[in-house]
Amino acid sequence: MAEATLVYCEWHDAHSDESWIDVSEIDAEPYPVRSAGWLIADAKPGHVTLAQSCGPDGALDGVIYIPTGMVTRLVALHPPRGDTDSLP
Repeated sequence: MAEATLVYCEWHDAHSDESWIDVSEIDAEPYPVRSAGWLIADAKPGHVTLAQSCGPDGALDGVIYIPTGMVTRLVALHPPRGDTDSLP
């Protein structure tokens, strides 16, 4: 896998109610979500793909596919400078 970029993403999640409701009870407000992860570029067309973890063999864990139309903000995060080999 090519070098991945650590990102912060704000997006509006699709959500539902727990049971049948009357149309007057529909919540018109978006459900904002904040996520951070490794951006896997061009993995799925029309989506921002984030992985929670990336293994040395290219395996991914905790992958989420967010439709680009639901993304409101995407920011690259920069790791600390210096010796990262000693990080836990």
